Amino acid sequence: MFPRRLTTNRLLASFILLGVLVLGHNAHSSCISEPMMQGQDPEIAFKDGFFNLIQSDGCNLRLTRSASLEGLAGAGNSVIYAAGCANVWAPEIHWNTASNCWFIYYSADTGGAGVERVHVVQSTGTSPFGPFTDRGVLLSSYWNIDGSVFTGTNGLMYFIFSGSPSGTQNIYICAMSNPYTLSGSPVMISAPTLAWERIGNPPAVNEGPFGFVRNGRTFIVYSASGCWTDDYCLGLLTLTGTNPLDPAAWSKTGPVFSKLPSAYGPGHNCVFQDGSGQWWNVYHANNLSGQGCGGYRQLHAQRIFWDASNSPYFGTPVPTNSLVVEATNYLVAQYLLNAVNGTTAATTTCGPAGTFVGSPVWQNPGLKFNGLDTYVDCGASLGNDVQSTLTLCAWIKVNNFVDWAGILTKGVNTSPYAMQIWHDGSLRFSANWGGPSGAVGGGSWNSNAKLATNQWYHVAVTYDGTTIRFYTNAVLDSYQPAATLHFGVVNESMTIGADLPGGDEYFDGTIRDVRLYGRALSASEINLVSGINHAPTLAPVADQNLSAGQTLLLTNTATDLEAPPQLLVYSLLNKPTGAVIGQLNGVLTWRAAAAQADSTNLITVRVADTGSPSLSATQSFYATVGKLSLPSVTAPALDNGLFQMTVNGDYGPDYQIWSSSNLFNWEMLTQANSPLLPFTWSDPITTNSTSHFYRVMLSP
Repeated sequence: MFPRRLTTNRLLASFILLGVLVLGHNAHSSCISEPMMQGQDPEIAFKDGFFNLIQSDGCNLRLTRSASLEGLAGAGNSVIYAAGCANVWAPEIHWNTASNCWFIYYSADTGGAGVERVHVVQSTGTSPFGPFTDRGVLLSSYWNIDGSVFTGTNGLMYFIFSGSPSGTQNIYICAMSNPYTLSGSPVMISAPTLAWERIGNPPAVNEGPFGFVRNGRTFIVYSASGCWTDDYCLGLLTLTGTNPLDPAAWSKTGPVFSKLPSAYGPGHNCVFQDGSGQWWNVYHANNLSGQGCGGYRQLHAQRIFWDASNSPYFGTPVPTNSLVVEATNYLVAQYLLNAVNGTTAATTTCGPAGTFVGSPVWQNPGLKFNGLDTYVDCGASLGNDVQSTLTLCAWIKVNNFVDWAGILTKGVNTSPYAMQIWHDGSLRFSANWGGPSGAVGGGSWNSNAKLATNQWYHVAVTYDGTTIRFYTNAVLDSYQPAATLHFGVVNESMTIGADLPGGDEYFDGTIRDVRLYGRALSASEINLVSGINHAPTLAPVADQNLSAGQTLLLTNTATDLEAPPQLLVYSLLNKPTGAVIGQLNGVLTWRAAAAQADSTNLITVRVADTGSPSLSATQSFYATVGKLSLPSVTAPALDNGLFQMTVNGDYGPDYQIWSSSNLFNWEMLTQANSPLLPFTWSDPITTNSTSHFYRVMLSP
């Protein structure tokens, strides 16, 4: 009925390549070579550490399984359900927790060509390899394809599909009472009314819907325009109301993902979250113009980014032979530049080694550039998936500051991003110079901090989606400009030591350990990457006042920029007699003696880290001990033959009572430790001596 679909024979011919044809570079295991493989209408379910990719060969549903996205390209596939050779396409596999099993939704001719419906099958166990039992057709009343399911924020399950009661393909939604039964009638929530949805009309097309939820927000991504055109693209429906069955509750934007040379007709995608929390967009596209809906389509995978409003940003398709980093740290490229000979720069990540242009010279450490005609060409495959957030960093020693001189630059004609230096010694960040494809925003910004010549510095620039930050020796710059940026895409080389777009500006000096991340590193991560040991910082302590006999108990706190934090050890450089400090917790304890009354005491606290070299911080404060009044004795009396008296004085010290019969030989009778005052004391051993003497002494 609709020319977007293939005949069974063409589907089968296309599928022969699935899982065995890997295009592009021999990538490192943490990188996806784009395109991943031959295929179309991809859907991946991630569960229990495995990526489960389902495809159709026109007759059978096949599953490819791998512990990594990159691994799907080389993994074998298995037939998990024989649907019958009835133009079977667009299968999706979904795990249903309530039923503790898998469900597959697929499109097929039902009763003849042009009578397509969505079918559902259910696994009899927990394995995605089946076996599966047929559960029939979900909706039989009119033509419908590309069925998918999702669970809303309200906990209810919904069926979404592309349907055509009247010749135009629209997006419909319907509530479900269980994974294979609809509840109520479908409601149309999108029709192809906008110009970008109607290319190739007739028929106008909305199809391939896929629903997903993140942080309480609900989205449906779908494909628009004819798949037989290069302009097949993705649109987005966002639930802005509360009821998914209310057409007015959905807001449409688009296109959110559209063609780029070597990625024509990008569409019919799926969205999922992997085990580390990264969100992925897996889609099909043609590498040549005019290939349409045939068996030329290939599968691609790129990250999805999220803006401050929790809306997805799909970005721009990456060029053929791009390498997309799968690792969670998103380290796209690292060139240590620590060799002593040779004419290539090895990489610690995926992708080819950089090749020398001119004759940069190894310095051990680093690579020296002459500022005239030398640089490293790192090739075009890396950095194309860096589109929303980034970190650029390196160690540099500058011989001469020149405007625009490139440390690390993506692109040779236009440039999505670059880290450069400026004539005044500042660090410079440039974004979207020359307007690369897909670029949003642009400009150049300079740090407030200034570098000096012939001195090593670790420099870094980060962008987190809202703010640009500069770091010099892991210290955050005072200038932190806000910017709205999405970095464009160019199928051009990344260079070290030169900035070629708009003119050739070469770096004069030495560079080592150059890195590009596809995310904004935190301040602690920048510190860790730099390897610089920073001295700990002590929180300020005010001068203290206390009385003799009172205990000063004070916790000194220190912070350390290193990640993970180093062990911090406390000590006292100046202290009054009796003061001690906990080496690991910084707790200072000192009980002022009576003899220390009316004194001012300097206390100096030192905290040292365990870095190499060890760095420390000190701070001093004064502890003043007030004057001490003499104790007093009142109300001496005999009570039932026992002597008693009332003692009073300053609170804090211990009170000792001594006795003597001759004023020469004294014996301590009792000690009251910081007693409540006044207190009454009775001598339990009063004798009949003709004279008996008592005195009160303070301690410690």
